[in-house]
Formats: sequence, structure tokens, C-alpha cells
Amino acid sequence: MGYALETEAPRIFEYRDYRAFLTDHFAHKHDLEPGFSLRVFARHPELALSSSSFISAVLKGRKNLSQNLRLRFGRALGLKPAEMEYFELLIQANQSKSLEERNHYQSQLARFQGSRARVLSEAQQRFYARWYYSAVWHWFGLHQDQSSPARIAKAIQPALTVAQAEEAIRVLLELKLIKKLANGYAVSDRHLAAGPGFRGSPAREHGKEFLKLALDNLDRVPAQERDYQMLSLSLSAKGRERIRERLEALRAEVRELAESEGGSAGDGRVYALAFQLFPCSREDGAGTGHKAQPATSSGAGNPPD
Repeated sequence: MGYALETEAPRIFEYRDYRAFLTDHFAHKHDLEPGFSLRVFARHPELALSSSSFISAVLKGRKNLSQNLRLRFGRALGLKPAEMEYFELLIQANQSKSLEERNHYQSQLARFQGSRARVLSEAQQRFYARWYYSAVWHWFGLHQDQSSPARIAKAIQPALTVAQAEEAIRVLLELKLIKKLANGYAVSDRHLAAGPGFRGSPAREHGKEFLKLALDNLDRVPAQERDYQMLSLSLSAKGRERIRERLEALRAEVRELAESEGGSAGDGRVYALAFQLFPCSREDGAGTGHKAQPATSSGAGNPPD
């Protein structure tokens, strides 16, 4: 991961790999101070290393950072308390030897990666009443210079009617999620999130609409433009909860990625992403006394056309 501006330092909270963060941090430091080098950093009072070879080995993944060195590195980097805690967790996650340890630290990292999305009020949750409201809203994020309902209706997949495009624009204006420009519309916030009150029947209906859309896309969208991953597996209750934690951590990571890599009118498209974990058998308390053997089966990532 790089940094957006020459004068903007890499933000550690945007990283999932501490080595990538260190690499970008050192590159940024060199841009600001041409005389900076790994050798200069190695001589920092907090580190006082005899050479920079150890730092080079860390960046290349050949060496790990011990607990003592993590603290010294953090102080030498000038990390603030929250950044230091994140740095420590990031190292522990990256250097974990077991899946259980890695999952634990990944779930802890997710606490720091909360989305900057504005949470909608209950009155604004009408936004989720139709799938195409959010699709049109995202489309305006890429095309502020477009205001023709006919053009918008044709651009959305599957295509809307002109009346549906006009309805979406009207609702988005009423909810103050877009604003009128001289020759188009602009979104009021780049990222939105449903509030805690979004549950029950409205949430189920919203989910059904998008799942139906995903099902239709199997036949409508070319394989090279979509990605489907299917996996069936057997899990204990504890395993299920651990996977749910990992999915939440991944969702936080995807939100952060979308906020930094949202695209532009020239190269951006509107996408939908759904995570699903659901039972395919009933709970059965009548055990046989034998330890069950876990199993998984994987489906094709993209069914052929």
C-alpha cells in the first residue's frame, strides 16, 4: 500500500501488514529528508543498532520483531499511544504461528478499523427500501455531471425504468443523501452505514433483494466481471463464532479499502458484496460418543458461462 500525497505520512490504521507499513513509512521519510536511510534509522537512540541489516531482514520477512524491539521501534517511529497499540497487535497478528492466535489478533485489530461512514438515522433508513436507491447513490459518487434519469436508468445493472431512476433521485434528495448541482448531483457523504435500528423485516427484505440480484447476475454478468466463492464446511459452535469474528474483521478491511480506493468516473463501477454463513443441517444433541472429523468442500470461484 502506498501513500496518496508526498506530504501525507502513511496511516498505520490503514495497514494489515506491518512490514508494508514500515516500507512505506521509510519511503515517505526519505522523500521528506533525502539524507534519511535505514542506516540513519538504525542509529536512532531508541534502537542503537550496530547496522541496518537487521531492519532490511525484517522488511523482507527474514526476521521478526521481538516484544522488546516492537516497543523501541514504535518509539523510534514516533507512534502515538493508540498507534503503538495497533502496531503491537499488527505485529502479533502477522507473526502468529497458529490460526487461533492470528484470528484473535485480527479481531482485536478490527476495533481500530471502524468505518468513517456516516450512520443513517432511522428516518433515513428508507434508503434501504429498494436496492437501486443505493446503486444510484453510488453511481452519483462516480458521475456528478449526470442528471438525466434516462441515462442513469440505462447505466444501472440490471437496467431500471426511467420512473425508477426518477424515484431514486427524489428519495435521495428527500433523505439529503445527494444534493443538486448545476449540471448533476453530488453525494453528501462518501460512505454510509445502517444504524443499530436497522433490523427485523426491513433488513430481511433488503437482504433478499440483493441476494436475488446476485442470483440473477450468475446468468447476466460475464464471468470475468464477477466473483463468486462457495464453500461448505462442518463447524462447532465455537468455530462458527470465530468465523463470524473473522468476517467482521474482513468487512472492516473492505470498508477501509473502499474508502481509499473508491475509483473515479473514468475507472469506477458500482459493485455489491455479500457475506453469508448459514446452517445446512439441524442441531443434533444426540452424540455417538465419537469425535467428529471436520470436513470442507469448495465450489468453483466463478461458474463458467
